[in-house]
Amino acid sequence: MTGKFPRTNEDILLNKYFEESGGHLFLEVPVGSNSRNNIWSKGSKARRFDGVVFPNNESVIYNYKNHEDTFNSLITSNYELEVIEVKNKLNRLVIGQIIAGYDMLKREYAINSYIVG
Repeated sequence: MTGKFPRTNEDILLNKYFEESGGHLFLEVPVGSNSRNNIWSKGSKARRFDGVVFPNNESVIYNYKNHEDTFNSLITSNYELEVIEVKNKLNRLVIGQIIAGYDMLKREYAINSYIVG
């Protein structure tokens, strides 16, 4: 578990979900910048998912920034993952974030995974 998690109300909700489901949870996973590859428009800035979970029997929380290699290994070898955006109230903005984020994650990481979330 990372030393500063959970910090916010949304982190508390994410942590509660994670405690019930388990897996490898990566916090603040970026998508949409050209630092990884050059598939996005020039000047594109990264947005971050609250979490990406690779379901399994273990329960480990990672800060993406410090464990990018582990994330890359899991995203290329796992069939299932969950993309998570946490909000105190569901609204159209968060629905749009997750729909766009789903497509962006698949494109950026060139995966054909089954993504839930």
